[in-house]
Order: sequence, then structure tokens, then C-alpha cells
Amino acid sequence: MAALALAAVIIIQPKPAAAPDNPIPIKKTSKPLTTIFFAGDIMLSRNVARAMYKANDFNLPFAKVADEIKKASIAFANLESPFSDQGQHFVEGSLIFNADPKSAEGLKSAGFDILSTANNHTLDQDQAGLKFTYNLLSQNGIAPIGTTLDCHNGKILAAGGMKFGFLAYTYGLNGKGPTQDVCDTTDLKQVAADITKLKTQVDQVIVNMHAGTEYTRNPTPAQIAFAHAAIDAGADLVVGEHPHWVQTVEQYKGKWIFYSLGNLVFDQMWSQETREGLTLLVTYNKTEIQKIELRPVIIDDYCCPRWATDDETKNILAKINLTSPILFPHN
Repeated sequence: MAALALAAVIIIQPKPAAAPDNPIPIKKTSKPLTTIFFAGDIMLSRNVARAMYKANDFNLPFAKVADEIKKASIAFANLESPFSDQGQHFVEGSLIFNADPKSAEGLKSAGFDILSTANNHTLDQDQAGLKFTYNLLSQNGIAPIGTTLDCHNGKILAAGGMKFGFLAYTYGLNGKGPTQDVCDTTDLKQVAADITKLKTQVDQVIVNMHAGTEYTRNPTPAQIAFAHAAIDAGADLVVGEHPHWVQTVEQYKGKWIFYSLGNLVFDQMWSQETREGLTLLVTYNKTEIQKIELRPVIIDDYCCPRWATDDETKNILAKINLTSPILFPHN
């Protein structure tokens, strides 16, 4: 039972701004129902960094979507690029990401409360970059999850009288470092143990997976096995990213699986699919999901998402065999 105390509860509620040394995320909301916003990959290096430098604005990537993100009780996404105060942040075509620490301002200003740091780019700036990223997010009131610094215990965020437990996993690290640096999607026994432990402390367990084949519409058998195992162990919602395309959606044992939300902030302008992303607004009533709203984004100018038009929304949803942007718990 002693291990259960390791997961700290972070309260999301209206209160005065936190002191600089207090990492607790604060979200002001008057919404009668609790909502969680979910998005896919956020990459703040490379051409995204160049766009921010050119505009002299580290809030630039989120300028057209932040108002809606802030309205949610809790906002979650995957941070694809580690931060570092060393090296260059814009290197044309580089696959080694390095985000300027100043761009953490944009994440905070946009309203993000919790970010996964578990992905294949986690160690792009080595162990020093991982530690730097973890500390920087915490200092900005954003809870990091998915790495050995705070891995198998996850994080618990409380909002609207509910407790939400978050866990995050990745398939690998681009060949860098041992797998214990992050929570591993392939260790399904450990995944089940993590969920079982967290389940006793919260109303809802939310699991994030960074996995799949890039630039594909359908999940791999490994993605499906992970998502099903997570729900079998007690997860209430599984949300994924990594393929850089929006992937299909599944309802398994009454629980929703979003295999890939695609990109939120990225510079992959070479195709329509990599410019498209999906965001979710999940509304809870008491301790259950009441509805899920799907709101796609389109990325412009190598950096910046905007909300999709009605026609664009219909086209994106059609690609994943959906006709309505509203999902209910049992369709």
C-alpha cells in the first residue's frame, strides 16, 4: 500500500497564481461540467522555432487555438521535442529536436496542464535534456509524465470534483539509451500493473501511447494490442499519437481508443495528411464520460494550427470513417 502514495495529486481549480517555485498547474474555469482537451504531437524545434524567432513571439504556434484550450478543465498533449539551453534550435531538416526553453512560455500561455514526454525523441538532447525538460515544464506549472523521472506512478490531476490518473508510454527512443528511460508500450505486464495501481486512486484512468507506423491511417497490431491490454487492465480512455496522421477510432468494451490524433504543432508541410490533426474535448458528468467532441485542426506556415472549417472537418472525419464530430460513450 505504501507505493500508492507516490502519485501526487495536482489540483486544478480557481486560485491565485502559483509562486514561481510551485509547479501546480492552475486553471480558471466556471464550466459546470469537467472537460479534458486532448491533442497530438507538439514539436517546437526546427521550422517551428524559426517561425517563432521571425515573429519574435513564443506564443505564435498556439495563437489561433489557445482560447479553446484554455476553456478546458485540463489540457493534455504530447511534447515531441525536448528542451535544452545548449546547441541550435533551428537546424534545417534535422531529425534531432532541440526546443528553445523560451518556447515553454507558449505551452503555459496556451493552457496546457500535463504533457507526455514519452516518445521517440525523448533523448534527442540526451539525459541532460530529459532532466532539463522535466524541470522546465514543472517550473511552468505543467505536469510531465512518461519518463523514469515520474514514470510508472503517472500523475493525478483533480478537477470538478473528479480525480484523473494519466499514464504515458512510447514504443522506443530512436535507438538511444536503454528502454528504462521511458515507460515502454511493449511491456504489457508492466502497463497493466501501472493501471491497476493507479485505478485505486482515481475516478478515471487515461493512457497515452506513442506508437504506430508513421504516415499510415490504420493502427498496427502492436498498437491494438497495447490499447486493448490497457482497457482490459482498467483504463477508461486511450489516446495516441506518433504516426503524424489522424488514425481510425475504435470502441472496445465500451471504452474509446483514439489510435493517433496526428499533429498539433509541427512543420511537416509536405502533405495534407501531415498538416491535419485531431483534437478532442471530453466532457465528464460526475464520474463518467458524457460526450466526446472531435475538432480537427489544419497546420499552416510550418508551425501554426487553426481550426478546420466545416468542409475540412467533414473530409478529415470521413478519412477515419466518422460522420459526426460528436461521440457518446456507447454508440
